[in-house]
Amino acid sequence: MWEKLVTAHLFRLEQALDLSRLPANGAAPPGTPAVLVIPRGGPLREPHLMILSVTCGLRGTPPGVRMFGGTHIVAQLNSAAEKWCGVADVLVGRDRRALPLRPGGVARVLDRYPGCEVAVDRRRHGHLAGLRDGRVVSISEEGRFSSLSRPWPGLYGSLLYGWLVAEMPFDGLTEASVIVGRYSGPDSGRPRCFEVAGRVRFGVTRNVRGMVRG
Repeated sequence: MWEKLVTAHLFRLEQALDLSRLPANGAAPPGTPAVLVIPRGGPLREPHLMILSVTCGLRGTPPGVRMFGGTHIVAQLNSAAEKWCGVADVLVGRDRRALPLRPGGVARVLDRYPGCEVAVDRRRHGHLAGLRDGRVVSISEEGRFSSLSRPWPGLYGSLLYGWLVAEMPFDGLTEASVIVGRYSGPDSGRPRCFEVAGRVRFGVTRNVRGMVRG
């Protein structure tokens, strides 16, 4: 999910989704990459679902209220994609050499590309993201992930970008059970369901001194 237009659809769910587990391996199943946020205290009161599609349309909307929809550019951070990096909203590191994992390195990437709002890369057992406002987000993958889902740095970057643009509280992520997977709606010929790849935990360091300049 990089060097592409990605459309984020955020819904506040009014009914529960059927949950199932993605297979450990084999062919990728149907469905659209998505993130399910289930509140465990904090500012959110209802579950929220963000669906991340590389097409503008959405087949089979979930049972709830659509709170936000918007398109952004996700680009991989390497020399071949330099033309995309200059206009990207989300930058994804290809490897550790492409995007340093320390907060100061993430800040330098955001300083180099002033149009970028979120920069994210892999680290051991998860990912690290830097935000334009200076916050650093750690994303830790918990338990066993389906091999069909890894890695998803672009998905995490798009989730954070969509959450920011929708003006959702970040405590809604840090104080919730966050599940990544794939969503299938009834228009796809299947019942509404969410296939679970794994769970992630978000941690936010607020406004680190010396981070990104406005």
